[in-house]
Amino acid sequence: MKIWSGSAAPESGNEAYRIMLEKDIDVDKQLISYEILSLMAYNLNAYEKKLPNSSDARETLRELLSLYDKKIELNPELEDVHGNVENLAIKETHGSARNMRMFLSRNEQVHTDVNFFLMDILLEYEKIIFNTLIGLEKIKANGIMPGYTHYRQGMPITFQTYVDFIKNIFVYNFNNIDDVWNELRELPLGYGSGFGSMSDVNFSEVAGYMNMEKNIKNPLFSFMLYTDNYIKVLSSINSFLIDISRIFQDMIIFSGDEMKIIELPAGYVTGSSLMPNKVNPDFLEIFQGYAAKSIALMNLLYSGVINKTTGYHRDFQILKDEIIPFMIELKGIINGFPDLFSGIKFNNEASEKIIGNSIYATYNSKLNFKTNGNWKESYKMTGDMIKSGKILRSYMPEDIISYKNFDFIGDRINENISFIDNGKKKLLKMVKDVVSEDKK
Repeated sequence: MKIWSGSAAPESGNEAYRIMLEKDIDVDKQLISYEILSLMAYNLNAYEKKLPNSSDARETLRELLSLYDKKIELNPELEDVHGNVENLAIKETHGSARNMRMFLSRNEQVHTDVNFFLMDILLEYEKIIFNTLIGLEKIKANGIMPGYTHYRQGMPITFQTYVDFIKNIFVYNFNNIDDVWNELRELPLGYGSGFGSMSDVNFSEVAGYMNMEKNIKNPLFSFMLYTDNYIKVLSSINSFLIDISRIFQDMIIFSGDEMKIIELPAGYVTGSSLMPNKVNPDFLEIFQGYAAKSIALMNLLYSGVINKTTGYHRDFQILKDEIIPFMIELKGIINGFPDLFSGIKFNNEASEKIIGNSIYATYNSKLNFKTNGNWKESYKMTGDMIKSGKILRSYMPEDIISYKNFDFIGDRINENISFIDNGKKKLLKMVKDVVSEDKK
């Protein structure tokens, strides 16, 4: 039985509609545990408020607790995770769970499930960023390397300064992702279909069972966050991927035959199918393709919501069906970052060989300025020196080190882990206490 069975709509379907649902039911496999947890919290409050029959409510909670520990196969005929969990619970309780979803809309449920999923996977991203930063700490090689603008040598920097730049990129993007993670703590349950809930359940208390928050009162605004959350999450991911893709472009060039100032670790390069001399940076290039795919998904998001009314639209389902698999796939890819970045080797000798005389031009202009106090004249004097083939005075730039350790990131990750784990433990204990009451 579909969760909307008994409404004014007929239940007959067609093959074309079934095809549209197939990917959705496959993606919903990722949401089963979150669906059960949110239903536990909802029905626990209903039990405490004595809204349905107490005995039925306890049986519902008992079954949800049982389902949480089982591997559930979703039936496509029931459309989604919501219908599947409901049907299993009703069947196993011989009808006692018939009120488990009273006054809940699919909109607020999928929003809640997706928020929980996004919190978990973003936390995995944060762990990978932390492990990458720890890996970057292992790079101790030093020396000078050229800095480029317009693909031309501009000014020199040290390799440690460049490594520090990469660390800054990871810290910056960690903060962006963590900000979004914290926004996802707002519990969506309680807005119905966007126009308010008819349920007498206290949704602030429901949120408290899971350590979530319930601060937003306006139901339409709460609903609007469903698509806005996708946009915020993917925006933070895109910022991260774009930054890393630019670093990878550096590394592709720096590890090429013309420079060879860095060496990429084994496992992140491949050979050519024809030319045995080739060492191709395939991982870096394919990753850049994933960055482009993520941007394309953002375009899908924007296209899916623009010019829509503020209410729910079923094509929003496509957003979930594309983004969740991508987030899972991307996690597996960036999981290679710690080994990649920690395994980079710097060749100072090769780097010094490719540094041109003119790279020290700005430094020599400064020296000239100290003598004559005229910047424009100093700038011209350096230009004349380069044109005449004179050797400029060289210098060794200082190492810029922004971070001594990354304990502050590890601490924030541990706080996030505790937040999620403690919320689950708290809810599960409360439910276990209720279902065990009849055994006392």
